[in-house]
Amino acid sequence: MKKLKIFFILPICVLMSCSEDEGEISYADLGANIILNTSSLSNLDENHTMEFSILTADNVTVTDMLVTKGASMANAAISNETATFNSSLLGTLIGNEKDGIDINVVSTLSNGNPYSKDFNVKITKALSLEKGLDAIIYNTAVEDTLIFEASTKSAIIDNISLEWKNGKEGTYAPTTPLGSALNVDGDEIIFTNFTDASYGYNLKVKDTLYYRFIATSGTLTDSLETYIPIISQTFETSNKVVLSSDLSKNKLSLDTATSYTDSNTDSAEIKFKSPSGFEKEGTTAIDFVKVGDLSGESDDYNTVDKLYAEKDLLIAKRLYDAGTKETGFDSTAKGDLYVYKITRLVQEEGEPDINVTEYGMIKIGDITTTNGGTTLTEIAIEFGEAQVK
Repeated sequence: MKKLKIFFILPICVLMSCSEDEGEISYADLGANIILNTSSLSNLDENHTMEFSILTADNVTVTDMLVTKGASMANAAISNETATFNSSLLGTLIGNEKDGIDINVVSTLSNGNPYSKDFNVKITKALSLEKGLDAIIYNTAVEDTLIFEASTKSAIIDNISLEWKNGKEGTYAPTTPLGSALNVDGDEIIFTNFTDASYGYNLKVKDTLYYRFIATSGTLTDSLETYIPIISQTFETSNKVVLSSDLSKNKLSLDTATSYTDSNTDSAEIKFKSPSGFEKEGTTAIDFVKVGDLSGESDDYNTVDKLYAEKDLLIAKRLYDAGTKETGFDSTAKGDLYVYKITRLVQEEGEPDINVTEYGMIKIGDITTTNGGTTLTEIAIEFGEAQVK
């Protein structure tokens, strides 16, 4: 056993575990201290060697150590300054991940002092997510990656299987999204260009993919469930501006939501068109499609207000592709919705010039006309745009 001389200024720190809360017990006075080295287990480690460190003063030895968990008990095997017992004493570990498992150690000391100490063994899940996903973006080339890990102290994981279902009320079924067995130490699943045809799941926007990982070790299993909403590509923010017949602010950049004068021929992209419409400015590579009847769309998109609230770029692109393209409209009315496509030349220092195409929506708000010597018309619009990736 490890012998430690009790010097005037050192005994308290040596014989007491300074990182532990020992309450009112002074282990320096007892002449010994025991520290649990194996302070955590995975919930599959039901046959693992647990280890204690034994610290004693020069004239003290630990001759016996009894470990108890509830009504179960076992004598730890003492060898020099360590003692060991098997985690089977703890019983079933699965289900104890929240509070851990309490054990007590009673030791016999050669100096006759009574020794008793409580410990808590932390129980962790064998399966965990190294990288979860808040959502899978539908039909995008941008990768969404889910990464899981499997870890135990000594238990051998035989295999990890995976099941899936659509929504909380669905029924789990086996799946192999990688086309082969998952690595027992952990693996990653990359979602890219995810559509209703992916993996045979038939999932669409607004559905939720549930995954359940199952790790098997002998007769024991640990499971991990995660769920991932399927969302569309959207423009995250929108702008509210006024497009006016006033020549001091009758033009607008959709890129910056900035108004310009009629004399500006460099920065503006659309402009007011009499009597109450809008049109493209100059050579801007933009055109528009007026959104018509939406009653054939799903419940989430079957009105102008719902469609704009969803900010769904994929539907905006579909409606644009299927519609009649216009470069402007003489008249608009409150509640009208237009989808558009615009291509801009992006120039960055040190980088080659590239053309970037974005899709967007313009929703018409209040239209106000006043007469004060000259007729002034103002159209309140709300709009947003982004790239389809």
